[in-house]
Amino acid sequence: MTSTDTRFGISAALLAVSITAQIVYPLVEGSSRDRVTIVVVVASAAAMVFHALARLGTLRTVAVVAATAGVGWSAEIIGTATSFPFGAYEYATGRIGPSIADVPIVIGLAWTAGGYCIWWISSFITTAPWLRIPLAAAGMVGWDLYLDPQMVSAGLWTWEIREAGLPGIEQIPITNFLGWAGVAAVMFTLLSFIDRQPIVVTWRSAITPIGWFTWTWLGSALAFLVFLDDPELPAAVPYGLIGMGIVGVPAAICLFGTVGRRRPTSA
Repeated sequence: MTSTDTRFGISAALLAVSITAQIVYPLVEGSSRDRVTIVVVVASAAAMVFHALARLGTLRTVAVVAATAGVGWSAEIIGTATSFPFGAYEYATGRIGPSIADVPIVIGLAWTAGGYCIWWISSFITTAPWLRIPLAAAGMVGWDLYLDPQMVSAGLWTWEIREAGLPGIEQIPITNFLGWAGVAAVMFTLLSFIDRQPIVVTWRSAITPIGWFTWTWLGSALAFLVFLDDPELPAAVPYGLIGMGIVGVPAAICLFGTVGRRRPTSA
């Protein structure tokens, strides 16, 4: 087995850890649930880092982390201090690990997990940056249409204004999703220069990003409807399904024509 195969294997194993932790999440409460949340985020981000290492090597993987965790975490620090670009909010203290400038460090890793995966998935649809960047940004907003309602329900962050959102999820202001779109656009613009590696679709290379995306897209809907006990969460399901589906549906259609075949890089 080559080092590339080994890294893809470690990536898949870390994804399994993340999914297992998410299955455990509804079964625990209080501080145990917070610890499980940390495991989910760290394992997901580490899975994407090993996947990037297998494809891009060390230097460009460091750049990928800087473009995702660095940009996302910086935006969160600016956001909590100034209310721009997301709106006025604050994180709970001491819930999900150490913080710097009132933002938990683990939050940056969440941007790496989702950002790298959605960027990779979007390559099935197009490699042209002018289209891929807004498509991937829409996918990130779709993910947050799940993420934000769940984390607000868990009390991990609190919005100052709770009556300015979409119908059914008024507790999340629309400014948050606009901010996510803007930050994601910056992130993916950077990735369009960093990650131009052609994608070879094999079961080893595909299992982590496709597994994470599918589990998050469809599994979150099932969790909100069946396994999590907050009555506000089911209202978020249509938004998450449609939002992530902007990338997920066309990517799934295109995937059938790309398995085992190298896609060209963008110019």
